[in-house]
Amino acid sequence: MLILLKASDLVDRESRSCSTLPESRMHPDALICSHPRSGGRWLRYLVSYYLASRHRLNLELTPESVFAVVPDHHDEPRRGYPAFRFAGQRDLPLISVCHQSYAWELHRGQPTVFLARNAYDVVVSAYGYARDKGQFLGTMAEFIRHPRLGLAAWVQYMNSWAPRLLTHRDVGFVSYGELNAEPTKALVRLLRFVDQRPDPDLVEAAVASGQALRNSRQIRTGQEGNFWDHLQPEEIFDIQEAVHRDLSDVSIHMLRSIGVEVDPFPRAESDGSID
Repeated sequence: MLILLKASDLVDRESRSCSTLPESRMHPDALICSHPRSGGRWLRYLVSYYLASRHRLNLELTPESVFAVVPDHHDEPRRGYPAFRFAGQRDLPLISVCHQSYAWELHRGQPTVFLARNAYDVVVSAYGYARDKGQFLGTMAEFIRHPRLGLAAWVQYMNSWAPRLLTHRDVGFVSYGELNAEPTKALVRLLRFVDQRPDPDLVEAAVASGQALRNSRQIRTGQEGNFWDHLQPEEIFDIQEAVHRDLSDVSIHMLRSIGVEVDPFPRAESDGSID
C-alpha cells in the first residue's frame, strides 16, 4: 500500500532550501526517507533505472552508479549531491535518499516518500549486515539490546519522524511488505508523486532488473516476515515488548496505518490509536 497525500499547490518547491547542503543542490523534488535495512537501496535502484531509461541518460546502471541519478541527501562526493551527474537534464526530477533521523534543518517542508519496515525484519537484516562487516560479533539477543546498532536505533528513528509525517502536507508512505508484494504499483505511484507520467514498459523493465539483482544478491533484500526463521520466540517477544514500551503512540499509529507489522504475537492492550 502506498498512500500519497499531495499538496503541490500549497507548497512552493523552489522556495525550499537546506543550509547544510551545497547551494546548487538544495532543492530536491522529493526525498525517499527510510531507516537503514528497510529496502531503501532496492527502491533507489528501481527509481534510478526508470529515470535513466525514461530520460535516456546513457548510463550503465549498477548498484554503484545509481548515485549519479538518485544521490544521497548530503554533500559527500561519492554518494551525495556532488555525484549527481544530470543537473542540466530537462524534466529530470532530482530525487534524493536520506537515512537520517528527522532534523528540521535537513528535512523541513521537503516532499517526502517514507519507506518503513517492521522492527523484527530490520533487526535481523541489521544483525547480518553488522556481522558481515565485522562491526558486531555478539549474539542476536545482545544485538537487539545494542544502543547504537540494535532496536533502539530503529525506535528513535521512527519516533523522530512520525509526528512530522502525520502533519506533513506533501508525503507518501510505502511499507516494505507492499514494496515486496507489488513493486510495480509502488514504483508507479512514486513516479506520479514526482510528477512523472509512468511508461508501463519501462516500469516493468525496472522491476525486472531490480528482481534480477535481488536474485543474484547484488541488492540484498529479504522477504517480509523473514524474521520468523531467524529469531527465537523469546527474542520476538522481547522486541515486541520493547516496541510497545519505547515507541510513541503516534509512531505505532503511523506504522499500523500503512500496513507495517507491529505485533507478531496477539496483545490484549490498547490498539495504539490516537484519541
